Amino acid sequence: MFQRIVVGYDDSPGARAALRMALELAAVHRSALTVVAVEEHLPHYGPVVGEIEDERSVGEAACRRWLGIAAATAEQRGIAVQAEIRSGQAARELATSAAEYAADLLILGRSGHSGIWGRFIGSTAEKAARHAACSVLVAYDNDGQADHG
Repeated sequence: MFQRIVVGYDDSPGARAALRMALELAAVHRSALTVVAVEEHLPHYGPVVGEIEDERSVGEAACRRWLGIAAATAEQRGIAVQAEIRSGQAARELATSAAEYAADLLILGRSGHSGIWGRFIGSTAEKAARHAACSVLVAYDNDGQADHG
């Protein structure tokens, strides 16, 4: 049913739940699995070039760490993953990545933002679902780590 799955990963509780679901589905359907981390926390003001590069290298290091965790988790289950770091707005980059990989399914974790904040700006998962050209599964951390807002 699912030949190609893309999962967004940032090592949050919701992302860990999304990865668990992606690994289970990939095992059942023998799907190709791509794990995507998005570096999006660049300064929102007019910084000097050095500050931008510092932020970018910190963001890339975090993404590499997250993808290493995801790859190790997948390897423990005998599933090969392709890993990718993207830069930009998370929802847009995840939807774009799913389209570029011709994914049948995009799996994302619930962020756990407070109810007011989430209603005001919308979650990454909600925004990605609106723009994805494939089915989207939003995973919730059943261990109670994510906010119920």
